[in-house]
Amino acid sequence: MVKDRVKRLEQCKRLIKAFADPCRGVIYHYTSAEGLKGIIENSEIWLTNAAFVNDTTECKALQEQKDLFNENDFSNDHVRDKWKYFIRSPDKGNNTYITSFSSGKESLGQWRAYGNFRIGFKAKDLVKKPFNLYKCVYHKKEIKEWIRKKSMVAEWSGDSLDDLAKRAAAFNLIYAASKKYKDKHFKEEREVRLVVISNHSREFFPNSPSMFENDPPIYYKNHPIYEMPVPYVKFFIGDKKEQENDQNDKMKETHRQMKERKLNEEKNVKKEILPITEVLIGPMRHQKEAAVACKILLKDNGYEDVKVDVSKMPYRGF
Repeated sequence: MVKDRVKRLEQCKRLIKAFADPCRGVIYHYTSAEGLKGIIENSEIWLTNAAFVNDTTECKALQEQKDLFNENDFSNDHVRDKWKYFIRSPDKGNNTYITSFSSGKESLGQWRAYGNFRIGFKAKDLVKKPFNLYKCVYHKKEIKEWIRKKSMVAEWSGDSLDDLAKRAAAFNLIYAASKKYKDKHFKEEREVRLVVISNHSREFFPNSPSMFENDPPIYYKNHPIYEMPVPYVKFFIGDKKEQENDQNDKMKETHRQMKERKLNEEKNVKKEILPITEVLIGPMRHQKEAAVACKILLKDNGYEDVKVDVSKMPYRGF
């Protein structure tokens, strides 16, 4: 019995892994001088709650495509059923956190929108549980074909998966699709997004705090436009040292106690440097001085082999 359960879990993991996008090469994050400083000094990337980003349909655009599939489009009954549930059950949880990268070349639009510094990251080194990378698609035909292909991968087959496991996998497939699909007006950004779920309430699972044990704790930052505390979570590389609480102690934790414990665990992490490969200084005043400052900042924080260059784009960025 235990052996069967292990086989089922292993196959389910392989199936869900088959939904992931390949993570190759370098992806780029455009940011301000303040953002650059925070990322390098703290070895952290901040993911903002999706309700507060520029795209008002962020991570929810797919639910509006109710005519994307018809009954005959599905060869996988579990995916069909989860799709039907998905389009009739709007997500009101506001528990998705994202940060954006670009897989494209240098972009004037992104310099204008996001800041004067473009940081290059090794994509494969940003994949870490419970965080996921998704390469965005911008047209209905693309996301439809992606769901269709993933609903037929070989990992669905075999004797190990029961219906419960297949339903869970189908949920993960539709969830991934909802994070990949983005409004076509943002196409030029060629976005790759880092995504994680973090629940700010345990009210639906009051007897199962372990449901949220892997959710990163939520912080708050002041937003200059919204003029309110905006929720975010932190991505970093390093192993958290859990406090020595047994499972019974965790089951008795209140929501506030669980959050305090997780905040303390993150605070005590010895963070590794991030997988930064390069920094490009955008079209701005004092480019040469900015490059010198950036090199010093990087070296002072342990980044020895990061290439720093300046944009040749002939744009007067002020």
